[in-house]
Amino acid sequence: MRVTRIEGSDLNQFKFDYDLTFMVFFLDSQGRIVSRYGGRDSRNADNRQSLEGLAHVMSEVARTCSEEPDRVIPKPTAKPVFAEGLGGGGRGCMHCHQVQEAINRNLARNFDWDPETPWRYPLPENVGVRLHVDRGSLVEKVIPGSPAAKAGIQPGDKIRQVGNIPVLSFADMQQGLEEAPREGKLKIVYQRQSLKDLEATLELPPKWKKTDITWRTSLRGLVPTVPLAGKNLTAEEKAKLGLPEKALAFRQRDSITQVATAAGFKPGDIILGVEGKDLEMDTYGFQDWVRREFLVGDTLKVTLMRDGKRMVLPVVLGRR
Repeated sequence: MRVTRIEGSDLNQFKFDYDLTFMVFFLDSQGRIVSRYGGRDSRNADNRQSLEGLAHVMSEVARTCSEEPDRVIPKPTAKPVFAEGLGGGGRGCMHCHQVQEAINRNLARNFDWDPETPWRYPLPENVGVRLHVDRGSLVEKVIPGSPAAKAGIQPGDKIRQVGNIPVLSFADMQQGLEEAPREGKLKIVYQRQSLKDLEATLELPPKWKKTDITWRTSLRGLVPTVPLAGKNLTAEEKAKLGLPEKALAFRQRDSITQVATAAGFKPGDIILGVEGKDLEMDTYGFQDWVRREFLVGDTLKVTLMRDGKRMVLPVVLGRR
């Protein structure tokens, strides 16, 4: 069944990333969720999905219902919550991102908003796992030194469960990571070359959920404007200043924002990066990096060179 409006769906049961425009839920005869299919990253809306991947998950759902009928997510016992009760939809259809915007407003209104709230639905890569696009829960790659690598997860393993969420797909694993603690321990169940379930613990460091929010419609107000721009220095100009050829270095243009002026920046300043960071990129790459790594209201401590002297100026990032 295709549902084109989110109104009327219990948000306590149908949990997913509301910045998406596509999500498939597979239910058993009792209306319990067996699996999900969908999800994306900041690169684009489709590179985490494929028709082959959807067919694979459908096959796994059928097998699960036949062989492991209790391996499902229980229906919620809490009172249903509906999108239309959150406010903010206006007239006509309430878009999924508007659901998240309403949730965001309610969190802020109730003083439950904090700096980590925007980091939702972290990618499996945040714990060190890359899943195969066409094979659902199959581990394609493990990032060295990551929580998954330290827990012993290997390429070729099949993820079975993350926290309390059974995993058949990328979307299932994202849901498990969404419900995981911001720091601490997380159970992961997997299989390796057999049907026997193995269990490990992921040690989650602080801020492990941090993700790129620049693509999220519901959070567009938190993506900052970078108040600095200019022409990149040539390799020869960098060499004269003792800078590596690939290092960030651009000369602030004569047209300068009021925010930058108030922070103490001047036309002609050579912007070298952010205090404590060695950046290899051009001016456009720098602007994209800041938008990915910082939020509106964060203070950027910019390293620059003026009249041959290095200095650091802090600037508070504003909205677009």
